[in-house]
Amino acid sequence: MNAYQKSYRKGMIRVAIAYPSNARVALQSLSIHIIRKLLNEHPNVYSDFVFISDDGKSLTRSLRDFDIVIFSVHYELDYPRILKMMEMSGISPYSSRRAVDDPLIVMGGPTLMANPEPMAPFTDIMLIGDAEVLIPTLINYYPEYGKNIEEYANLVGFYVPSLGKHVVTKAFVRDLSYSIKLIHDTAIELSLGNVKSIFSNPAILEVMRGCPRGCLFCMEGFVGRPVRFADIIPLRN
Repeated sequence: MNAYQKSYRKGMIRVAIAYPSNARVALQSLSIHIIRKLLNEHPNVYSDFVFISDDGKSLTRSLRDFDIVIFSVHYELDYPRILKMMEMSGISPYSSRRAVDDPLIVMGGPTLMANPEPMAPFTDIMLIGDAEVLIPTLINYYPEYGKNIEEYANLVGFYVPSLGKHVVTKAFVRDLSYSIKLIHDTAIELSLGNVKSIFSNPAILEVMRGCPRGCLFCMEGFVGRPVRFADIIPLRN
C-alpha cells in the first residue's frame, strides 16, 4: 500500500486509525482505508493503523504515540476490545479520568450512530454521519480546538458526551460523486496492494446510501439516511 506511506515530520498531527481486531480482519474493512485516504489529503497529518492481537495481549503500536485516536466501530462485541486497547496503552477508558497529555479519543461507525450511549462514557467525541465530511472537519479544527472537547460540540455531526445528552445534527454527503470515486479508488488500491482478502474474488460497488423501504428491523436503512443514489456512470471513464 505505497499510497499510504508518509513519513512523520515534526509538527504534524499524529492520528491513529484504531480497529479492535487483528490486522488480517481489520484490513478487510474498507472504512479504515477510506479514513486514511482522507487523512492523507492533509499534508500536515501523519496517520497509522493500530490493531490488537488475537489473544488481546499486544498492540501493533501504543495509542499514546498519537495526538488523535479514531476508532472505527462496526460491532457491539468490539466494545470491550476498544476499552482493552486504551488500557494497554496506559489510557483510562473513562473520558472523565483522562489526563491532558492523553490523545483525543474519537469514535464513529454504524452501531454508534444507531445508539451512541453505550460508548458515551469512554469517548471524547462521537462522529455522527459520513466520514467524508467528518474526518476533514476534525482535522481542520484540531489546530484551533485541540483537546478542548467542548468546542467541537458546535460542529455538525460532533457529539460530545461529557456535555450531557444534546441534539446532534447528522453530517452527510449530499452529492455522492466524490464519495463513489473515493471508494472506487480505494478498492482498486486494495486489490493491487498486498492486503489479501479473507473472501475470494471480492468486488466493491456503492450504488446508494440509506434505503427508501424503511423497514423497522433494518439498522442500516436508518443510519444511512437520507436516501441518496449514486451516479456510477462516470466510473466507466
